Amino acid sequence: MSLPLLALVLLGPWRGYEVYQPTIARAYVNDCDAQGLKYNHDSAVAWFGDRWFCLWNANSVPEEGRPGQLNYQATSRDGLSWSTPVACFSDPAACATPVPCPRGTQWQPNLLVVEGELWAVWTQFSGDALAGTYLARLDRPDGQWRCQRLLFDGQPDPQLDGAPWSIFATQNPVRLRSGRVLAPVTISQRGGRAADAPAGIDSWWAQPKRNSVLYSDDRGATWRCSPGAWQTGRSWAQWEPTVWEAADGRVLMLARNNDPRTVAQGGPRPSQMLLLSSSADGGATWTPHQPVPLETVSSRMQVLPLAGGRHLLLHNDWPAAQFVRDRRNLALFFARGDGPPFSAGPGFSGDEPVVAYPQGWIAGDRLLVSYSQGNQYRSIKVASISPLPRPDRWYLWPRSNLPPSPRPQFAAGGLTFGGEQRVAGRAPATCQGQFTVAALLQAREGVVFDNRPENAVAGVVLVLSGGKPFAHLRTPEGNLFSALQLPPDGGYLALSADAAGGWAEFRVGQQADRQRIGPPTVGFGGGAPAVGHKRLSSSALSGLHGRVRRLYWFDRLLTPAEHAALAAGQPPADARLVLDPADAAALARDWELPAEQAAGGLRVAGPRVTFAGEASAGVESDPGLPLAVQLRGRLVSGSRHVLLTVGDADRAVRLEHLDGRLQLTAGEASSPLGAVGPAFDLTLQYDGQQVTCGTARLPLPPGPQGTWLYLGEAYRRGLLPAEAVWELDLPNLRTRTGAAD
Repeated sequence: MSLPLLALVLLGPWRGYEVYQPTIARAYVNDCDAQGLKYNHDSAVAWFGDRWFCLWNANSVPEEGRPGQLNYQATSRDGLSWSTPVACFSDPAACATPVPCPRGTQWQPNLLVVEGELWAVWTQFSGDALAGTYLARLDRPDGQWRCQRLLFDGQPDPQLDGAPWSIFATQNPVRLRSGRVLAPVTISQRGGRAADAPAGIDSWWAQPKRNSVLYSDDRGATWRCSPGAWQTGRSWAQWEPTVWEAADGRVLMLARNNDPRTVAQGGPRPSQMLLLSSSADGGATWTPHQPVPLETVSSRMQVLPLAGGRHLLLHNDWPAAQFVRDRRNLALFFARGDGPPFSAGPGFSGDEPVVAYPQGWIAGDRLLVSYSQGNQYRSIKVASISPLPRPDRWYLWPRSNLPPSPRPQFAAGGLTFGGEQRVAGRAPATCQGQFTVAALLQAREGVVFDNRPENAVAGVVLVLSGGKPFAHLRTPEGNLFSALQLPPDGGYLALSADAAGGWAEFRVGQQADRQRIGPPTVGFGGGAPAVGHKRLSSSALSGLHGRVRRLYWFDRLLTPAEHAALAAGQPPADARLVLDPADAAALARDWELPAEQAAGGLRVAGPRVTFAGEASAGVESDPGLPLAVQLRGRLVSGSRHVLLTVGDADRAVRLEHLDGRLQLTAGEASSPLGAVGPAFDLTLQYDGQQVTCGTARLPLPPGPQGTWLYLGEAYRRGLLPAEAVWELDLPNLRTRTGAAD
């Protein structure tokens, strides 16, 4: 079945595709386990002269925004082996005009090369005469930085609407074809409260904020601040813009929706996490923010130009309906043209937990991306990606966005967790003011134990971050951090607390770290416990990555001898909860494992591309409409498949197979196409107002912002098992665009 081609006046020939499969190598710039800097975030990377530079903000304390947070740099000749970090703007050895920051914080250095100089735009919050946003310049790779504080009418805070606005530098600056430099920033009105800030949004969160740019037309000597852009109805909830210049001279801006509320509370859906604005006057003024219907997370992103008119978005390809939840799978999104739309493609962070804030730099045929890895303890990593897409080729972009099964796997005498898995206790874990939770495990990141109820007003949570434990006990101290380190090959981890005695104690091996605590606000007892990802609506903790050999809960304290015996595999007999794969009866009595299920995957073998379950791949296309797509394939197994998805996340149209018949679906509407055999040839036309395939035709809701085209299930719904498999004949995938006759 096919669309009559006379319905189109086509502007170009049919075009074929190849699969984009770059080589990806990852390395640490700063490993928080191996080096003294434990909190590392907000990085940027650039090639300057004869080496790579990576800059970021860091602290020896594993918590964001604590005094002592400075900007650091490391360098590399190959992008994979990095020098020891140095404080680049406060150390006289690295900076000829050092900026002291003994009690404040430095933030988010962003990089640009301008006429033989490396520029860094960054911000200092210190509450003194040195607070503000800076331009630092480096004239040679082995030279010293020189820092210039940016002033606006003699003040570090620009005046807009009769009020001062604090500046926060966000992503890398860009230089327009006119020579103007734009430095993306978010500005916050000092002391103000947004009129549209809802109840429960207070303090800094409720301040009016605008995504803006600082711009200079004289190589950074003087700067102006644009009034910026913001969301209608959420004038307090924008953050971290990235900007780029379009072919027609406009400047485009993508930004993060910074509304922390859940969807039920009025917060954004996954398709509203990314915001778009444009400027027709070189960044001086901007249109209001509008959501881009592309499912992702609330986090910093970046857009880079590629050769041949493409643009590249670096962001998380993961649908998160809660604030800063599920920062997984950093990926390459591509647009043929200025974008959006950006089609999701290959992931480059592998199965690493908690990855975010990518910033990239292109040198020749290579893209180097720096990013943050980890939760409280964070490291800086880089991904080296090559070759880049060729300008004269059209590509299929395989995605890496499929979740693993929720059931942990039994392996090597333990349960293996990959970030999304958990086991749930069958009964509440309660106690009378004393408890011990202990485990033998090999893990680096995520929730080890969590017995908080859904409202999270009570209970205990024990978490690993970078191999170091922290806990929250509902005491006045908030998070309790320990400097103890679980060995890479695993060991014994325990947390005890005594409300009456006023102490909590971490144990790793036979080392103990006892800390004073105030009385818990409610108590240590809570709801049903979980090992792994409990996914409370009020929590953004990451799932567990690692292997748990045994775990026990006691509603009492253990003696040092009992700890030693338990670590040697001889637990006391009065454990309330026993997670021990070797003790099947206790495991079945105390815990409930989710049913095993898989989301599928994508495999490329020569001319065959196999889609299993909810696997998908972006199909590169022109931004023009209408779009015609031809594909040939074969149904392999299963009774339901999604063969093609076209449209955005809020207006998706699917070409589906269901029990031997094909149909088009758009929301609740569907249009049948008839029976289909194992092999099929199909042609589909989409023009933004209606979609047609064979005799089936569906009208579309108004408002799509572009043509998102995917093979397979683009927007996961959890409906397709891994056994639903079909094959694409790659040489017979073709598209073309044109104008309606």
